Amino acid sequence: MGFGDSSQGFDVIAEDGSSGKYKNGNDRKVYLLAAFAICVAFVVGLLIGHYAIKKTTDGSADVADGGSTLPVVGGTTTAPTQPSPTACSSAAPQVTSQLPSTMVTDADTTGAPETPTQPPSAATTTERPSGVFLEGVSEAIIREADPTITDIILNEINATNIRENLRGLIESPHVAGTERDLEQADGLKEFWLENGMDAAYTTPYTVLLSYPSDTQPNMMRLYSGDATILETDENETNLTSEERPWEFPFPYHGYSGNGTVQADVVYVNYARAEDFVMLKSMGVNVSGKIVLCRYGMGGRSGKASRAEEHGAVGVIMYSDPADYVAAWATDAYPDSIWIPETATSRGSIFSGTGDPLTPGYPSIDSAFRYGETDDEVGLPGIPSMPVSYAFAEKLLRHLGGEAAPESWRGRLNATYTLGGTFVEENVTAELSVHTYNEQRVTYNAFGVIHGETEPDRYVLLGNHRDSWVLGAIDPTSGTATMMELSRVLGNLVKQGVWRPRRTIIFCSWGAEEFALIGSTEWIEENSKTLDFRTIAYINMDIAVTGNYSIRGLGSAPVFSAMYRAAQKVPSPNADDGTTVFEEWVARKPVRDPASGTDLGIPQINSPGEGSDYATFMQRAGITCADFRYDEDFAGDGVLFYPLYHTSYETLHAVEHLIDPGFKLHAAIGKLSGELLRDLADSKILPFNMTDYTMYLQHFVQVFKTNASNETTTYNLNITELDRVISLYDEEANKFHSAVETDINPNNPLDVRRVNDQMMQIERAFLDPASLPGRNHLYRHLIHSGTHHSVFPSKSFPGLEDAIFHVRLQKNEENIRALQHHFSVLVFTIQGAANSLRNATAFLRETS
Repeated sequence: MGFGDSSQGFDVIAEDGSSGKYKNGNDRKVYLLAAFAICVAFVVGLLIGHYAIKKTTDGSADVADGGSTLPVVGGTTTAPTQPSPTACSSAAPQVTSQLPSTMVTDADTTGAPETPTQPPSAATTTERPSGVFLEGVSEAIIREADPTITDIILNEINATNIRENLRGLIESPHVAGTERDLEQADGLKEFWLENGMDAAYTTPYTVLLSYPSDTQPNMMRLYSGDATILETDENETNLTSEERPWEFPFPYHGYSGNGTVQADVVYVNYARAEDFVMLKSMGVNVSGKIVLCRYGMGGRSGKASRAEEHGAVGVIMYSDPADYVAAWATDAYPDSIWIPETATSRGSIFSGTGDPLTPGYPSIDSAFRYGETDDEVGLPGIPSMPVSYAFAEKLLRHLGGEAAPESWRGRLNATYTLGGTFVEENVTAELSVHTYNEQRVTYNAFGVIHGETEPDRYVLLGNHRDSWVLGAIDPTSGTATMMELSRVLGNLVKQGVWRPRRTIIFCSWGAEEFALIGSTEWIEENSKTLDFRTIAYINMDIAVTGNYSIRGLGSAPVFSAMYRAAQKVPSPNADDGTTVFEEWVARKPVRDPASGTDLGIPQINSPGEGSDYATFMQRAGITCADFRYDEDFAGDGVLFYPLYHTSYETLHAVEHLIDPGFKLHAAIGKLSGELLRDLADSKILPFNMTDYTMYLQHFVQVFKTNASNETTTYNLNITELDRVISLYDEEANKFHSAVETDINPNNPLDVRRVNDQMMQIERAFLDPASLPGRNHLYRHLIHSGTHHSVFPSKSFPGLEDAIFHVRLQKNEENIRALQHHFSVLVFTIQGAANSLRNATAFLRETS
């Protein structure tokens, strides 16, 4: 329709192109002026629509994902006893934009021109449309997430597919840097392209890896004169048809020093710092000795490095039944999950992260590489190897010396003595290690679903691919589950059913077992991009170790989203409608540390350093999450799942002992998939800034309780630390209040602004100088983990390490380091609080 028709007082252009006459001059002027006014109004409306989408305050909340009530942690300084909606969930307020009444959106028409058919009436001026009015911009930019996708994820993930994925992946060992490593990376790339990914890549890195000799197994022997009286087995015993030791690498410690040493043996418990202090107090010197230690209570790299620092010439490590077999157990693998006596746990003893030769920078073609013996590399200098507990038991029977402290005694059928001598005369111990280091290529693989409206914002879900042998649990239970989840989401895209708001990247990391190499090198190469664009990283290293409950790891911003996902997934352990969340909160509840009151929320622990989330969290400051189904090992004093890194991580173990039917694996796929969907598709990110308050208040309370003497003696201003934590809590609550009431969710700039503030909060807790005494990786002041556990529960990692050193040696250097880090911590928390303020509100005026 044009500006009018003949009934309005002026003629229209005829179909043949001829025109009629205006009735009179006055009519002509009136109509021309009217037409001009309408044109001006139209143009002004277009300009306003292009450059300003105003908000009003009369909007009403509209829950995007179906309106379910969802829990939150830390909405106030005390966690609620009943779950309540989080302020920044996908249940974002819908606020109507104030726009010119003459404008019509694509949603209001079916292809009609943006022109009013008549002058606006009173009704049209009060009922103004909402939405985006930029030419060529899809209305999807203001669309809320589609709640029906959740049901598809929950219904389509197939346990049988996960089982078949696992079976195919563990047909043979897949150690990083081998031919099988590349085969699996290429196989994943092909799988992703076949199942709807928009793109898939394999990314190589040439890095320093470490392998045992193919012909000379590492050995520990005892000689009496020229006769061998005890020696390790070449490999673990074949107990089912799946363990094929003749195909497996010999047991070894990655990056071990190479060579043969002869020396007496000293038992050093877990080889913790406090264990070496205890030995010194007892007059036992490990210098020049081979040390025997048990796994657990700290990483193997720390055990090896501390032994070397104290002058030891070799290290052997074993899994004590006290730490890896329940006291009531009467059987072992293959009849149960408990380790058989020949089980030998492999692993890396390099204390760094990433390629050892390119610390801090990516191992690409242009990289500068240090030499293996350079100080910057820090490779172990003494030989080390794992042994079975059967061998450790026999070795202990030969050791003399004083009896070990009672707390150092495990459950081997031997007397725990400190050694330094042998019971028999003329006995010699020899450790012979033939492990070698070599530069090889390892591969990351990626499958990508491009985001529809925010393609430059990424949500990543990843799992490492390499294992020491078959790795049916670590990591392949995770890889198999990730494959099934990516199949479901990829086919939704392929079929045109769904496309997420933000880009999803599925990641398969190479060489994680050696030093988190694949993920670290990728982050180092792409940090300039990832730092400003990544929403979150979901890790899926191990999917299942038992059927007791969810074990959740994560950083505070994503707690609420993790709980929401768990509320939607049915428990694989029940048929009565119980959700994973209900099972989780019943079996792992959070209790108020002062009163013991159940707070109605389940435990989520800090991620720490044990998997690929470490570099994302600690170096890049990217919020991380990790779901796993685990066993209730704590009640039996078992430190971790017993078959860890042994030849007995087989399909038999998973299918017959841990997860028959693969229902637990499917549940982890659903949990991680729903969390991934929520993060990738919700218009306003489902993050909660207030949950960090709970972390900070808990950490400061632990510090006050356990370091009161140091706080007073070294003038640490604990009042100032309390003040900035209160400031953070205040600003976080103000932020979420503003998200609920002040922003216009139909204004993409408003949405982008608050999302970016939430995305960046993790970066606000980074110290670019790293934690005291730590390398470049450990920059997160909350989640980096400690080198030395001083307090009975977790506190600020840098302060805890500093307290350890001050207590060990009260010198000026250690005291200054404690005082300096305390100051840095206070400043950092204040900076995090300021980052949640609006625009220029962070500016400070001298009082």
